[in-house]
This record gives sequence, C-alpha cells and structure tokens, in this order.
Amino acid sequence: MIRAYHQPTAVEDAIALVARGAVPVAGATGLYAGGCRRDAELVDVTGLGLAGIEVHDDRIAIGATTPLQALATNEALPGMEGALLRRCARHVASRPLRNMITAAGNIAHMVYWADLPVVLLALDAAVEVRVGAAPARQVPIAEVMKVGKQAWDGGLITRIVVPRRNGRFSFGYERMTRTATDYSMSTVCTTARSDDGVLRDVRFAVGAVTARPMRMPSVEAALEGRAIDDRSIGKAVEALTSDLIVAPNFRAPADYRRDLTIVLARRALGTVRAWATRGEE
Repeated sequence: MIRAYHQPTAVEDAIALVARGAVPVAGATGLYAGGCRRDAELVDVTGLGLAGIEVHDDRIAIGATTPLQALATNEALPGMEGALLRRCARHVASRPLRNMITAAGNIAHMVYWADLPVVLLALDAAVEVRVGAAPARQVPIAEVMKVGKQAWDGGLITRIVVPRRNGRFSFGYERMTRTATDYSMSTVCTTARSDDGVLRDVRFAVGAVTARPMRMPSVEAALEGRAIDDRSIGKAVEALTSDLIVAPNFRAPADYRRDLTIVLARRALGTVRAWATRGEE
C-alpha cells in the first residue's frame, strides 16, 4: 500500500520530497511499470503549474505534465515539428489514457515501448530538469536515453524543448501494434531537410526493439548529403539491417521484429522521399 501521498503546489517543495525518496506521479499510468515499490511515498506533481505548450520562434516548449491528448489535438503547433508531435501523440494508447499520460511521464518511466522518446530523438529535443537548488538545465534527449543514472534522479523533469529548424523539413513516422491501443512492437522515425534535392540534417531513430530507443548513425550517414532515391534508400536499409540490435521479448520473436523494423524503415523513408520531392515532378 502507498505509505504517503503529497500534493505540493511549489516545485521546490516537490523536489525536496523527491530528494528524500518520494516518487513523482501525474497520470500514474506507468507507476508500477516504472518500478515503483508498492509501499512508496508519492508526490502528485499535477499542481505545480508544469502543464502547457509554448510556441516560440526557435522552439516548442512542452510542460512536463502536459497530457499527450493536448499534443494530439493542438493544431497550432507549427511546422514539421508540430505535425510529427501530433501524429505521434494521436497513436498512443486510447483517448482516455492520453488524457492521463503526460509528456514527461512517457520519458521518465523508460519503458521500451514508449512512443514519444523515439520522436524526440529524431527532433533533437532536450529535457529540462531541476535537481536540488541548482538552476534548471537542459539535457539532450540522446544523453537521456543512455543507460545509467538519469539526469533527473533526485529531482524533476520540468519540460521538453523541441527546437524549430529552418528549411524544408520532412519526416517519416511508422509504428506497428497488434491493436489500435496496444504497445508498439517496433517504431521508426526519421527527419531530414531537403536542400536542392539533397538530404541534410538526417536523423533516424528506432524504438520498442531494445531497452531504450536509439539513433542509428550508420543509417543517417547513408542518407546525409545524398538525393533520396532508390539507391540511397537501399543503402540506408542495408546499414539498418547490418547494425540493428533487437532484444528478445515475449511479444514476438526477435527475427520477426527485425524484419518488421526494416519494413517500417522503408515506409518512413518513402514518406520522406514523397515530401522531399513534392513539386519536382
């Protein structure tokens, strides 16, 4: 049973409670999936004023306790970044659950099937954290996804920052589930800028096939500085096939999930190609 339940209204008070071992919760959909003990002391962070989305000229700032449903329905989110965030959020679970699952929670629990971290890797996002009395600092999402002590241990994630990039950007996002509301068996996300028919700033990430989502540098290198055509897509898929690591789990054989990821990668790259070459024919 839960030992104590706190509802602070100041971030500093919540951080003090977390520092002594209390567990922060918002929607609490992943409380036990995240490894919380059943005799834990909980800190409700929904009263800290950390929900909301701000759009600036150079970034989109997503408050930690913003429900995924708020991302899914926010048509004011601009550009490729906004379109990708909406698409990702709309495919997570069911609407009742999206009203409970928070942006920070989808990161903090570090479950392998989480959808938002894959997209954030492809968007070069950062996680803002506060620990103790130190000022807030931003940690690149690629650092956050590494195994080891988390940047927010003993503190809180306060928001997610997605940079807005200039140029003609496009994305491809694919995931596979058994049902509409199931966990993903494999997720692929890629973003790229098209510069006179040549791809720049390529990001390619996969999730749900290992313990943590990951960027695939070899796939990015196969596409960077090249026109997106059958040849470059083929090279990218070859690189993925060579370097992809798939961990076994009870949901499907590793070989099946490997083949599935390659199929999803081709689809995602096909979408990038369609957008990158739009208007050229």
